[in-house]
Amino acid sequence: MTKAALRKHYREKRLLLGDHGRNRMDDLLLINFQQWEIPDHVQTVLSYWPIKENGEVNTFLVTDFMEFRIPGMQLCYPVSDFRHNHLQPVAVNDDTNYKRSEFGIAEPVDGQPVPVHEIDMVIVPLLAFDLKGYRLGYGRGFYDRFLATCRPDVIRVGFSYFEPEPALPGIDQYDIPLSACITPEQIYEF
Repeated sequence: MTKAALRKHYREKRLLLGDHGRNRMDDLLLINFQQWEIPDHVQTVLSYWPIKENGEVNTFLVTDFMEFRIPGMQLCYPVSDFRHNHLQPVAVNDDTNYKRSEFGIAEPVDGQPVPVHEIDMVIVPLLAFDLKGYRLGYGRGFYDRFLATCRPDVIRVGFSYFEPEPALPGIDQYDIPLSACITPEQIYEF
């Protein structure tokens, strides 16, 4: 199956879960994430605002748990530059204001940019992943480009409602594998 066909397949598969099914899966993902040992050095985390219309994993449950577990944790969200396919992490808090980009992504409109070298963990969006930790994203390459600029020890975590594919098609030298992927059934470490 091609990447385009896999993207379509997993988008449809997520939406077929419905709200009730996704809520149940989100709870199971959180339970598994709570069993995973977050490395001690994690203080600054880049997450993303899930797009409900795309059936994305509820990352708010994960980041709320992390903020409870890691006192003083700095949460960041990306601001996307679609002209240059670039992400800028921006520090957020309870007072941060957001606006939807032309692509429907909620992004902070205030807050301080955070240098890439300060990011300890990235919660990476995905549609699917494989047994080697490679992920199928939305096809623009934002996150692979961003991850290539991060420190070598940055933790790259994905969350998937579904178990991995044996292998994803078209993996090349620009694809950066995950450190771990959490599913409702299992924790995968790479």
